[in-house]
Amino acid sequence: MSEHPILIDKTTLRNGIRVLSEVIPGMRSISVGVLIDAGSKDEADDQRGYAHFLEHMIFQGTGSRDARQIAEMMTIGGGAIGAFTTRDYTVYYATVLDDYLTFALEVLGDMLCNSILPEEGIARQRGVILNELATAYNPIETVNNLLKTSLWPTHPIGYPTIGTAESIEKVTQASLRRFMQTHYLSNQVVVAAAGRVELEDFAAQVEDSFRLMKPGDLPSKPSTPDTLTGQLIATPFDMQQVYFALAWPAPSYTDDDRYKWHVFSSVIGSGPTSRLYTKLREERGLVYQISSQYQAYGTAGALVIEGATMPQALVPVLANILIELVNLSETLVNLDEHHRVVQSMVSQHYVSGDSTYTRMSRLALQENYFGRVVSSKDISAGIQSVVPDEVQGVAQQICEIGLPTTVLVGPVNAELLHEISSMLADFGDLATPQLLVNGANVLVQ
Repeated sequence: MSEHPILIDKTTLRNGIRVLSEVIPGMRSISVGVLIDAGSKDEADDQRGYAHFLEHMIFQGTGSRDARQIAEMMTIGGGAIGAFTTRDYTVYYATVLDDYLTFALEVLGDMLCNSILPEEGIARQRGVILNELATAYNPIETVNNLLKTSLWPTHPIGYPTIGTAESIEKVTQASLRRFMQTHYLSNQVVVAAAGRVELEDFAAQVEDSFRLMKPGDLPSKPSTPDTLTGQLIATPFDMQQVYFALAWPAPSYTDDDRYKWHVFSSVIGSGPTSRLYTKLREERGLVYQISSQYQAYGTAGALVIEGATMPQALVPVLANILIELVNLSETLVNLDEHHRVVQSMVSQHYVSGDSTYTRMSRLALQENYFGRVVSSKDISAGIQSVVPDEVQGVAQQICEIGLPTTVLVGPVNAELLHEISSMLADFGDLATPQLLVNGANVLVQ
């Protein structure tokens, strides 16, 4: 697969900010992002949700702009401004017409260097986040948050990024400012842009817009988390279907084996031709949705299989997932299936790259995790280097780990949980099942 010549520049500014830019021929838009190496992984026990709360507050005004002015000014460039917080990092981004790049950088720089964290904004955003915690119910998000907490119970990577009601109630202007001063350091920042960028000018524009951001002593980073497997945890909720997720520990984002796990995940559960989708949905009609993801972070990773089904189908669905894992550990994927999966992954990578936002995101993430740009050519080569024996090897590693941590949300009672635990016990050692009712554990015999 041919590629256009890559036009990428990298510069490290005097204050330590790493600046990357990529020209995408034929584009009029530019996406620019500011990645800060601070997420929920960096929160102490009494700071849960601080990274996410601070992200909200950055939009609440500076010495020269209030929250409404920030939003209004970005619409002039025909684009959008936004932000998000993950377990590993926080990103602020904008997509604008190329004529407005300098303007977008100036606004982002003002927000991140001159935010005043107004008291009235803190009160307002506390209400927003508490309402989100109290009223919003997304079963998929609930399953994933409970899964991470159960998989990594003693490590901040297991925290939900939104925090807890208790921690959000305690947020003050002073505590947020301390968190910002500790983590929002210029030597923890990557600024990336992709689109119609003038490579020779971009670094100077960033330096001007972020000149007030200062470097500092880097905070200590969390170690590799201890992982718990073989757990079965359920939260009853009044709905028709049960949402489920199973997880096994997997390599971190930068691990040399990452491509093997990506390919394995695609074989077993990514897309309409994957093993689980074909067998459980298309052939047997047992699930509404099912998928597999290799979810990787800086210090850890997880192979997650998740989906939704009716309560009466849950036991056979979970059993068939484990049976398919055993099959993959015992039998090589045939060459036709392997080739189809690998070529699909490569094609998806290139297709998704026809976006300034995606290309900007790749630059920022690669610099943050690897300290260098990883080309599409190298990524496709890494995917294509995986052979069927290595896919089987991943399945064997998973089977050697034993039972996954399994989380259920939906119409689950003690009787169904007992039936599931009896089935799982046939595959390995299972910890005492937990039925969480309003956050409290109900013993299941």
